[in-house]
Amino acid sequence: MSWMSMMLTALLCLNISVPNMVQSDYTENPIMETPVMRINVYMMGMIEVDPEITVLVNENIDFLNEEFEGVIEFEFNQFFMDHGQAYLPDLHKEYMNFEEASTIDALIKPIEVEGAINVFLFDTYAIHGTNQALMGFTPRLKAQQETYQLNSPNFDRIFMAYEGLDNKSTLVHEMGHFLGLNHPWELSGSKKMAFGIRTNADESHNHMSYGPDVNKFTAQQLESMRKHALQYRKYLMDRVVSTYART
Repeated sequence: MSWMSMMLTALLCLNISVPNMVQSDYTENPIMETPVMRINVYMMGMIEVDPEITVLVNENIDFLNEEFEGVIEFEFNQFFMDHGQAYLPDLHKEYMNFEEASTIDALIKPIEVEGAINVFLFDTYAIHGTNQALMGFTPRLKAQQETYQLNSPNFDRIFMAYEGLDNKSTLVHEMGHFLGLNHPWELSGSKKMAFGIRTNADESHNHMSYGPDVNKFTAQQLESMRKHALQYRKYLMDRVVSTYART
């Protein structure tokens, strides 16, 4: 009998379990599924490439990935240009009045491609008597979210103003809506707490608020969006990357 066999026999007699010496510590950690989502960008009202807009779009997608902290990843898929023009506030008014089948469908239906998050860029204008302008809006289902794929691509859209590319936070905010988040002021106190928004400072700095100070999502919001993507938006993904989560 070899010395190893003798040692194992002795250990078994003492009722001491033998650890698996080849087992990785990673096997004790949960597997993290990271959605990788495709983004198409439509430059409306343009028939020639604007290099400045192209650079801004890429910078916005880079910033999007920074703010989602690897919980969800976004990949630029395709650029499209189209001569069709409209003003973003007018489109939003039609959408809110359930008239989207008119201008929106006429502009978008002939050109939009399925299988990605479609970001449509339009011009905007200041609200009368103010210096404020609509920077973006995102059509979405408030209930029956499991039907997103059945309704594709009608709810695979984000509408943004060209000016919204400048501060980079507009796309992040609208992507939050796309993946199920509301504005903090739309949440009850307990819901805010559940999303990790516990103070006024938390709210003012949160990407789902408005203002110059927004700079973060909470960990709870990121996890909520990750789950939303995997449950309702998997048809828009390039792939899902599985890794061992850190503990």
